[in-house]
Amino acid sequence: MKILVTGGKGAIGALLMQKLADMGHSACSYDLVDGQDLLDLSALDPAVENVDIVFHAAAEANLNKMRTLEGGRSGMARNVGATDNVAYLCAKHRKWLLFLSTTCLYGNVSENPASEDAALPNPSEIYAASKYAAEWIIRGYGISFSLPYTILRIATVYGPGCRSELGVHVFLGQALSGEPITVHGDGRQLRTLTYIEDAIAGIVAPLGHASEAIGQIFNISSTEQISAIDMAHRIKALTGSHSKVVFVPQRPQNIVTEAANVSKAKRLLQWQARVSFSEGLQLTFAWFASSPGASSRTAPPRL
Repeated sequence: MKILVTGGKGAIGALLMQKLADMGHSACSYDLVDGQDLLDLSALDPAVENVDIVFHAAAEANLNKMRTLEGGRSGMARNVGATDNVAYLCAKHRKWLLFLSTTCLYGNVSENPASEDAALPNPSEIYAASKYAAEWIIRGYGISFSLPYTILRIATVYGPGCRSELGVHVFLGQALSGEPITVHGDGRQLRTLTYIEDAIAGIVAPLGHASEAIGQIFNISSTEQISAIDMAHRIKALTGSHSKVVFVPQRPQNIVTEAANVSKAKRLLQWQARVSFSEGLQLTFAWFASSPGASSRTAPPRL
């Protein structure tokens, strides 16, 4: 099939493009870095019309940037406006739209693990709120105009090729450079860190189960939880670092527990995460240590 990937030059988008090519599909990217702006409806129209399926992965995902008022406004406008354009054109041309959302939108819910069809999302910051708003735009086109869609709520992803500001990558950079490993709050916040290969497999899984996937929302997440403090100590041990683990102020509205129910994806898509955190961390460390500039990657972590 011919498949359009918005944000195809991004961390997940590029790996998704490669996976689709490996599966025998013809994948093409639509990315702002190439001057292709999703807010330009007239330019986007033929790109959507000429493919069979659209994966909408493009988004402003820099949480640190979106924590400022102007950054939040800009990110909200882009995430919501771009999704409206993509959904509209997919409905117009009858293309299946697969949207990469986030489990961040559950926020701090009262019951964990959070289920796609039971838990009421409670976004704790504007990034998550923008993704939830984008979901409802897509569902709106589905309800009123029969847009075929699938929403994939992706957990925190780490591994080779992923963005440097992710917590695992930041801690590795700090450990390898001998800098303090900075943990927010008391470090007891829990994450279901999902290895990139598992995440990509989950993202493409609907392609083999279209009848079960269309009109549905799926959590794509590991079920193994790890705390920030445990992750810091494990990375320190793995790297043989003499860095100190230090505590810095907790971020406002930080999610305490990340946990998503993945039984629906397992039942309908035949997908589940397979890489343990220990194995994924070893693979990430091997890649990270051999990458240029590894020791200088010390941006604030997303944990």
